[in-house]
Amino acid sequence: MSKKRRSFPIELKQHIVRQIETGELSLSGASRQYEVSATAIIRWREKSRAGSLTGKPSATEKALEKEVRELKEKVGDLTMQIDLLKKVEAYGLRLKKLDSSMITGLNWGQFRKGAR
Repeated sequence: MSKKRRSFPIELKQHIVRQIETGELSLSGASRQYEVSATAIIRWREKSRAGSLTGKPSATEKALEKEVRELKEKVGDLTMQIDLLKKVEAYGLRLKKLDSSMITGLNWGQFRKGAR
């Protein structure tokens, strides 16, 4: 029968390392108080000094980040579609003004050419 490995939260590891580095506890004192082997604390301290003692994102955080990314993409796509529709609408209004059968001072010359 194999032993189940204990896992400690990142915050606890950082707290223990901080206590040892500030001198609040000795290595052996922290090992006794938190019931953790001294070698584990030494590894945590080395990782902390290297800057790699940080938490990994959980599965729910990863899922939420993926959802946020997908929603941002969708917002971008919809924004582009709205911009395109606005341009098409403006183009249609311009064409409607140009092809108007209403005779005004602005288009008088266009309609006057064909009249007799």
